[in-house]
Order: sequence, then structure tokens, then C-alpha cells
Amino acid sequence: MIIEDFRIDLMLNHNLYTNILVLDEAIYVSKRKYDLDYSDIIEFIDKAVTLYVNIVPIGLNEHVKARDIMRRYGLKHLDAINAATIINNGLKAIASIDEDFDKIGIRRA
Repeated sequence: MIIEDFRIDLMLNHNLYTNILVLDEAIYVSKRKYDLDYSDIIEFIDKAVTLYVNIVPIGLNEHVKARDIMRRYGLKHLDAINAATIINNGLKAIASIDEDFDKIGIRRA
């Protein structure tokens, strides 16, 4: 119930954004950890994610910012790219349990 309430709140009260690397990680974990079929994973992402979440691009600006974040705060590469995506797009928070984002002042929801 808590997760469903959180999902509904996100969809109704917030503009949602992600990048392709987050989708890639979701596919990888779904396959490796849960052994789901790729077709089922992709269908879920197409129906439950991409219809409601804006996909922001990752480019050179995110690489440059991520490089700085990795050096200054010691974040892993993927976390640094996600942080750079948030910062460069002026986004307010991240839906994550990863406390590394606290190091650089990104609010976690």
C-alpha cells in the first residue's frame, strides 16, 4: 500500500523524468536478479514507464558534470551520471534509497 500510494502521488503531483541509463539498469536487474523475459520487461517499461515519465538525454554536458561529481564526491559512475542529469536539467529530487545523493545535496524522495 505504501508503494502504491507513493506511485500514485508521483504520477498525479509531479513531473517525472529519467534517462536511458536508468531504464537500462532496470532491464539489467530485472533479467539478472529476477530472470524475467526481455519481452515482458520491455512491455512493462513501455506501458508503465515511458507513457508517464519524460526521458531526458545524456550527452557531453552530463559527462563533464559527472566527471566532476566523481572526483569531488566519490560517486560511482552511474550515480554521477544520474546526478549530473538531475543538476543539468534543473530537477528537484530523485526517487532513490541511495544515500550517496545526499553527499551532493540532491533531495531523495
